[in-house]
Amino acid sequence: MTALLGMFAASCDKVIYDGESNADCVVSVRFKFDFNLKYADAFRNEVHSVALYVFDKQGKFVTKAAEGGVKLSEEGYILEIPGLPSGIYDLVAWCGLQDSDSFSVADPATKEELECRLRTQVRTKAQENYSDKWLGSLFYGYVENADLLNLPRGTVSTILIPLVKVTNSVTVLLQAINEDVNLKPEEFDFVIYEYNDCLGWDGNIHTYNPITYLPFNTKQGSVLMNDGTQLLTAAVAELSIGRLFKRSSNIARLVITQRSNGKTIFDIPLVDYVLMVKGHYVTDIPDQEYLDRQDDFSVAVFLEYRKAPSGEEGEFIAAQVYINGWQIVLQNSGLER
Repeated sequence: MTALLGMFAASCDKVIYDGESNADCVVSVRFKFDFNLKYADAFRNEVHSVALYVFDKQGKFVTKAAEGGVKLSEEGYILEIPGLPSGIYDLVAWCGLQDSDSFSVADPATKEELECRLRTQVRTKAQENYSDKWLGSLFYGYVENADLLNLPRGTVSTILIPLVKVTNSVTVLLQAINEDVNLKPEEFDFVIYEYNDCLGWDGNIHTYNPITYLPFNTKQGSVLMNDGTQLLTAAVAELSIGRLFKRSSNIARLVITQRSNGKTIFDIPLVDYVLMVKGHYVTDIPDQEYLDRQDDFSVAVFLEYRKAPSGEEGEFIAAQVYINGWQIVLQNSGLER
């Protein structure tokens, strides 16, 4: 993460020399959000609040500055931190906290204690932490060793903090390939299992707590033919989740269950499947960078309904899957874990 966010400079209206006070020094901070697949700075359009945490080189908390509202949409927006003593600092930004109540950051005593935590609920029967709401847009940024020492007289420069979006949208669509089968969202349970509810000062997972993401919206969709004939309906679920990581343990999984019989009809390692289509967008960036630049994922699953013997309920079998419109060619017919 540091390698991606390592560009910075320092700003101070009155430069500090030996024996002088730093009380009138003002640090200016500018943000940018071009860490997306368009490589275009979308800060003015997508970021509506900022919160900046300043730590000294011993990792101790020094100060915090926060701001939100229409000022952030102005050209050349700058956040000012007055009265910061001369020194070298690490800066951590969490942006978007004021836009929803989805996340919380408690004022820390040290950098290691800084964590951004998803506010979850508990399903008592299962003793399971879950989130079933739209999380909004959350952004993270980090600059290490911002140097506010020995600046030349007349220096006017700015600390620049690039941002990474750490929330994602996942839309799941189920469509039957049988001509006489219409799907309803209430026939299925849609779940993403993850461990990313708490991120630390470096934007990585701080504590591996299991979190269950449930849809914040489900609906039934259909398509009309040119002659007005309605095609078979589809079941749609929309989920809002935290940052996705490329890792080998505690893997994020997307699971779809047939509610009537409890049978799992679709169970995949979500990140692995998402990365299968990376080449259709970019090929020369690392997997984690792609996961951070792409924040909107669609998973379309085509189901075959197999009728059971008389008196028994039939079941759905996953036949094809598309990620962001691109078909995943499977080496075997089983999509389950």
